[in-house]
Amino acid sequence: MKPLRRKLNRQVTIDPVTGQQRVLALDEGETILSDEKSVDSLDTRYTCFLDCGCDGPVGGRCYECGAISCKNCYGRCHSCGRPLCLACSRYLTSDSGERLRLCKHCHESLSRKRFWSGITQAIKGLFVEEVSRER
Repeated sequence: MKPLRRKLNRQVTIDPVTGQQRVLALDEGETILSDEKSVDSLDTRYTCFLDCGCDGPVGGRCYECGAISCKNCYGRCHSCGRPLCLACSRYLTSDSGERLRLCKHCHESLSRKRFWSGITQAIKGLFVEEVSRER
């Protein structure tokens, strides 16, 4: 049967790095006249998987690697706010026990800061005595 009508819808996003379109999903439809003389519609949806491997709604583009992630895998650096995918995210546990998602730069910076802070406290403990104030 020859189709009476065809339609094609594309869901695209614009790649901010290259400026080109990136196809996220294709909707294809055909309306045909069947052998029984009825008008039948056939719709097909092709979903293009995101770089994270999920097929959910788009969350955003990673600052470090450029991958497009779904809303569940997408996040932002706790320190500088840059967008991150799961593969580029690094984590540190804060003093309050909260797990912080960080970019590579902020993770290295905070790790260095914690290291030197610990060294400073250890050296300070060798030379400075705490005096308890008892009256």
